Amino acid sequence: MSENHDHEHRHDGARLGLAAGLNTAFAVIQILVGLAIGSVVVLADAAHQAVDALGLITAFVAVSIARRPPSREWSYGLGKADALGGLVSALLLLGSVVWITVESIRRLIDPQPVEGGGVIVIGLIAIVVNGIGVVLVGHGHGDEAMSMRAARLHLLTDLAGSFVVVIAGLLLFTTDLSWVDPAASLLVSAAVLWSTARLIRSTVDVLLDRAPSDVSTAQLAAMLVEHPDVDLAHHVHIRSLGGGRRTASAHVVVHGTTTVHRSQEIIDDLASRTDEQFGIEHVTLQVECEHHCSDHGPNLAV
Repeated sequence: MSENHDHEHRHDGARLGLAAGLNTAFAVIQILVGLAIGSVVVLADAAHQAVDALGLITAFVAVSIARRPPSREWSYGLGKADALGGLVSALLLLGSVVWITVESIRRLIDPQPVEGGGVIVIGLIAIVVNGIGVVLVGHGHGDEAMSMRAARLHLLTDLAGSFVVVIAGLLLFTTDLSWVDPAASLLVSAAVLWSTARLIRSTVDVLLDRAPSDVSTAQLAAMLVEHPDVDLAHHVHIRSLGGGRRTASAHVVVHGTTTVHRSQEIIDDLASRTDEQFGIEHVTLQVECEHHCSDHGPNLAV
């Protein structure tokens, strides 16, 4: 791993640690205030804050593990730790959504009076805290760790939820609509559920070695056979190693009689093209002088 990437990971860890501490402290305050004024929407936001903190800590651990270099036991490195961290973080969010949904439905059936002024104040503070957290975690980029994406998702959804808390507080303060509190909580939970489902899908894709969404095995096979010395490409595989790193493998059939030296030149050329066109730095190619397709793996003859 380059010195620049190592510096970025250390910086990520420091920002995650600060954001986690901030969210943990405010979650405790929200829980106390929510219990004191009897607001389920404040408790819902407090639960999200607490899960945010756990998610941020999970992301911190995942980023730390993922930056470790490959070893004999872990020859591909531990890059997928970030996807695992993102999945754990998403599952924590799902748990909080289930609990808040049950509590909100109970409050809809049996409404309870809520102090609107307290809801407004705690909501405004939550906007500031979550806004700081979003700034600390950063804007994100395509090849960042999934655990960082999960951390940002936690903070962004809770930031949106904080605005809902303020709106609910204003309605509670100016009207007698006690159902607004649990209804607002359900709205926040629905938004969190939608975004969490997308995160779970992306993490599972990496953990189960699904080909990246921006490059297919068919595209890679088509590029390989564009080489003037290649007749066919089959048994093409692409997998993500986490953190934006990818690896690929394929069998390429060259035409005519090809020397070992020429085969190496073809492999080097194809590896360079694969990196340039698809950002796949490590590719393993098996050269064949005739087609030896078997029943194992996809036969992607082009």
